[in-house]
Amino acid sequence: MTGRAGIVFVLLVAAVFLVTGGTVSAAEDGMLVLQIKQQTAKVAEVSGQTRTNGEVIFRMIPAAKGPRFQLATFRMTGSSVKTKKGESGTISLMLKPNSAKSSYDAKAKIITSEFQAELHYPLIDKIKGFKAPKEGERERDDFRSYTETVTVKLTVKLKETPTLDKQRKLEGGADVAFSTVATRERVLGEILQLSSAFKVVDVVIFPTFYLKQSLNIQPVFIRYTPAEGCFGGSTTATTGGSYATLRDKSIEMWNRCCIGLNFLSPVYVDNGNYRILTSAEEAGLMAEYDDPNAVEVFFVEIGDPIGIHGGGVSYSSGTANAKVITYDTNLPINLYNLAHELGHSMGLYHPPGNSTVGSLMEPSGFCADNPALMSALNCDNASNPMMYTGMPFTLCTRKTNMP
Repeated sequence: MTGRAGIVFVLLVAAVFLVTGGTVSAAEDGMLVLQIKQQTAKVAEVSGQTRTNGEVIFRMIPAAKGPRFQLATFRMTGSSVKTKKGESGTISLMLKPNSAKSSYDAKAKIITSEFQAELHYPLIDKIKGFKAPKEGERERDDFRSYTETVTVKLTVKLKETPTLDKQRKLEGGADVAFSTVATRERVLGEILQLSSAFKVVDVVIFPTFYLKQSLNIQPVFIRYTPAEGCFGGSTTATTGGSYATLRDKSIEMWNRCCIGLNFLSPVYVDNGNYRILTSAEEAGLMAEYDDPNAVEVFFVEIGDPIGIHGGGVSYSSGTANAKVITYDTNLPINLYNLAHELGHSMGLYHPPGNSTVGSLMEPSGFCADNPALMSALNCDNASNPMMYTGMPFTLCTRKTNMP
């Protein structure tokens, strides 16, 4: 199936300058950035279709016999489909690090990549539950989903040979196709074979360093009627007293990675029982609101018992179904807890996994703050299928504050 709507394909040239002994030499890399918006993909198991959004980024490396291409990013979300076991919920597909092999046929101008991808949909969580944090961790705040691993084949046929010499538009765009061709790890097996083909209409060359990535965040407040006080029983109140501070600290930290957190206008859940939240009530609260294009952050007053997850908890980390619960009682001590939990939502573990010891991703417990320190390793590994590169492209310089 072929479509044109909402497709943007851009070639970016990154000039990296190395200074040695007072001399400056230039080593140029390029980036092929493909944005997918509202394209149709077939789902073989249900004889149906899903509407997909996502992004594909290739690193373009100059070589004597023509450029080499290395797949750096593949992330995609798809609308829910009806399976034999129920609605799937939002489908997410994301490249597993260091699994891609790419080749380029310069004569045909075709890039071919084969890679492993992590496949997830909320129906898995509903049936299988979550992976509990490891015993002995100082902070049990990161509940991961079970995911399936599939092999994906991706082809990109360019209409013109890309060069790195100057800013210009490549005429003719590109034809893109992908399909899942094998299953490596199966959990439910309700969605395994996805395929799509479409035409890209814009290919542009211009110099850059880092592109600013964005992630939508949806705050969710609890609205309730206080039983006590001057207006007890006759007025309403909401959680979210910590919102402005936790939002600003989160933006501060992730801007250091050139990741912009786009906080949407708060929405409300009218159920005062969630104001003080037990672990048994967490699933019910998270089911109250779902935005397929954002990480939901549920603000409650406090957990019961106090400190059950430290200052907050993340579920379905690193997937398009990622959700966070945070506590207003983090203030005035735990200012960076939400930034920490959003790091989990972008796939980061506690150190020493894929994050840096002593950084923001260090667990803190309830009565201490997470370190306000961001490392290059954290930036490199932070990703979520819902992340996107805004248009027009925004250039950015990382401002990490630790090695």
